[in-house]
Formats: sequence, structure tokens, C-alpha cells
Amino acid sequence: MIRIIVVDDHRLVRKCICAKLESVTDFRVVAEADSGEQLREVTRDLAFDVVLIDLNMPGIGGLEATRRLLASYPGCKIIGLSMYVEGPYPRRFLELGGTGYVSKDADTDELFLAIREVSRGRSYISRDVAQNVAVSTILKRTEGGIQNLTRREIEVLHRISLGLDSGEIATRMSLSIKTVAYHRRRLMEKLGATNDVKLALIARNQGLSDMPDIDESAQTKQA
Repeated sequence: MIRIIVVDDHRLVRKCICAKLESVTDFRVVAEADSGEQLREVTRDLAFDVVLIDLNMPGIGGLEATRRLLASYPGCKIIGLSMYVEGPYPRRFLELGGTGYVSKDADTDELFLAIREVSRGRSYISRDVAQNVAVSTILKRTEGGIQNLTRREIEVLHRISLGLDSGEIATRMSLSIKTVAYHRRRLMEKLGATNDVKLALIARNQGLSDMPDIDESAQTKQA
């Protein structure tokens, strides 16, 4: 039995999540909280395995609540739920020690999978979140002019490092070959490379080849 605490300031959302979890034979919701402050109260003298916490709450907020909970219960398994798959939320939550991150747009099966993985001592990050965290990491690096690249340029460079030609990149990213050629030209200008081999070497040196691939849904977000 996996004992779960659900934290969300929206009562209807919280009750909906709890109902879905209680429909699973080996899941049991042992407590609910509508704020980070209340979470501290319900965790006292309560046995639990996983905490699902909305990161976008008023008061001390989900991130600070996560920090405080981990300070009191080191090794506690916490899954962040958020509408934000980009920006500082995913990275900050994971840096604090969060073990899972799931978008609020995720389907029920993915949430169930995240809970099972985290309860087994593994980490789980939604694919689109993992991609954005990886891109954010690359954008922070300074070697080779990487810090000057746009997100789209990073994505094109990633695929160049995998050995894909312009046609294959265009197909995977739902772009025109002309657009891919433009990004490739900008990459060469910014990174001081004269061909794809040098672009690929720069990408590999920066760890770009190890980035997770992108969902089809994520590929069409911007052109």
C-alpha cells in the first residue's frame, strides 16, 4: 500500500486528485492539505510514503513547503504538480530535493506511474519537463558561446549532434527545411563552426547529445 498526502489549495482539484488515487487498489490517501502551512501540521505523527504537492500555492508556496518538509524528513519522496513545465519551477524544485515532477496537463496514467516510480526510490520527471530542464542547463553554460543560443537553436543543435540531416530535423521538429537551414546558419555564426562536424563536436563537448529526446507534442510548440 502506497500512502499518499495530497496538497493543493484548490479544493475541487484536490478532491478530484484524491478520488482518482483512491480508485487504485494499492493507493491510499492518508491526508489532505490546502497549504504548505497545513502540510506541516498533517505530517506530524503521520506515516506516509509520497507527497503530491501543488507548487503554485499562496502562503509559503510549494517550493518553500518542499524545502521545509525535506528539512524535517530527509529523504521524503515528494512529487511536484504544476502547470509550469518551463522556467524556474522545475529546476528549483529538483534542486531542493524533489523526486518527481508532473505537469498538471499530464494524464492520470502518468501520475500513477510517477507515484509508483517515486515510491520505489526512483525519480520521475515528465518528458516535456525533463527536456526543458536539460535545455535550461545547457543555456547556463558559457563555453563555446552556448549561452547565446535560443531554445530552438539548442534543439536544432541537439539533433545535429545525433547525426540528422536537415530533412530529418525538419520532419522531427515540424519545421520547413528553409527554417532549419536558417537555424543551422545562425548556429555556425554564434559558435564559430564551419560545418556540421564542428557543430556536433561542440554539442557533444557540452553534453547536448545526452539530452532526452522531445515529444511530438513538445516539438510543435514553437517554430
